[in-house]
Amino acid sequence: MGTHMHLKLIASSILALTYSGTIFSAETMTADAINSLLTNNTINCKNLQKNHVSSVYFRDDGTATRLNHEGEKIPGNWHVTDNGQHCVDWGEHERCNSVVDLGTGTYQKIEEDKPRAEFTVTEGNPENL
Repeated sequence: MGTHMHLKLIASSILALTYSGTIFSAETMTADAINSLLTNNTINCKNLQKNHVSSVYFRDDGTATRLNHEGEKIPGNWHVTDNGQHCVDWGEHERCNSVVDLGTGTYQKIEEDKPRAEFTVTEGNPENL
């Protein structure tokens, strides 16, 4: 029984280290970092509340095109505020979120301290959006 307990302790220690490492590496991005990450690039995005997947291409002129989960192309506008809020407007209202780099090539848009969307970045505009 002593060995079983010892293994359990090791397993929970590894889990705690893995978990804290993930949290520790998540970093809110600056305005410059967001701009250089997104400008003239495409994100592949998953809405974490609705479980919808979409792609968005962000042009350097402040325009963007979203290919939504229904295959519809939607034009919009985007910018980044001085305090690092990534803002997009698809014609209804502007929504601004901070962006967190998870350190794994994956990023999250944060709304009211909760992840709203998760995305990866592809260079350029491979989907011709």
